Order: sequence, then structure tokens, then C-alpha cells
Amino acid sequence: MESPLQIQFTPEKNDYVRASRVLANKTPAFIVLAAVTILLMVGALVVLLVPSIGDSTWKNVAIISLVIGVFYLVYYFLLIPSQLGRSFKSNELLQKERVLVFDEAGLKMTVADRQSEMAWENFEKLMDGGSLYLMIYKANDRLYPFVPKRAFDAPGSEEAFRQLFSDHDISIK
Repeated sequence: MESPLQIQFTPEKNDYVRASRVLANKTPAFIVLAAVTILLMVGALVVLLVPSIGDSTWKNVAIISLVIGVFYLVYYFLLIPSQLGRSFKSNELLQKERVLVFDEAGLKMTVADRQSEMAWENFEKLMDGGSLYLMIYKANDRLYPFVPKRAFDAPGSEEAFRQLFSDHDISIK
């Protein structure tokens, strides 16, 4: 590696919401749960809208399925963003500028007066979420540092970032 790659940015509230959605949308268990929920909701609507299908037990199950599906949607689209927004407002550390320095050893991330070092061998994958990258890191704890794509202001810096992960055989999804 020639010189370390340094990325600086100040996170915004929506970055945390986007990061949580990237993690959810690229996690197989979440995708299966979402598909099953949608299928149950469609089936429930059919049972409720077509009176000749099923009996009263089916209609009760359909109503329960719809309630669960609506709760799931409200939770994903309203409650999670609201919780993350409150956390962002109440925790000044979440609002502080981040300095990420990537070198041969891994990542050194500085937030305010705190520094974390993350070795390359503990990165599991890099997720491209459209407007940001989410790094999946697992050592003693599982961490999910992210980098909004707006942080790549120098020409070629985003390509260099992706290449670092490729060079260390870390999958990019």
C-alpha cells in the first residue's frame, strides 16, 4: 500500500437510518421474514376480500395476519427511524466527525477523543447500500461502521476504498 487512505465525514441522522436499512435489506433472515410477511398479508387480503374462500376461522387468521403485517411495516418504516433519530439527537458522540484511516493493518477510526483499531482479518464484508457503505466487522463484538458516499470527495477515493477491501479478500455486496 502506498499511503493510507483517509476519509473524514460528519454523520447525519439519515445515515444511521440508511445503515440500518442496508443491514436489514442485505440480511437473508430479514429478507425471508419480509417475504413471508408480504405473502401472509396478500393471502389475508384475498381471504377477506373474496367471501367464498374459507370459513370464519380463516377470516380470523387473516385479520391477525394483517395486523402483524401492518405492525411489521410500521416498525420498519416509522419506529426504527424514530428511535434512531432520538438516539442521534441525545448522543453527541453520534454527531461527531469521524476520521477513518485505512492502512495495511486495517482501520483506525477516530470519533472525538476516542479511537478504535480494526484489523483487516475481522472484516466480514462490505455492503454497498447505494448512498453509503456499511462495513461488517466482527471481533469480540459485532460493529457496523459506515461511510456515506458523500465522504468520497477526492477523485478516485471511492475506488481506492473498494479496492482496499478487494485486496484483503473481503467480499463487497
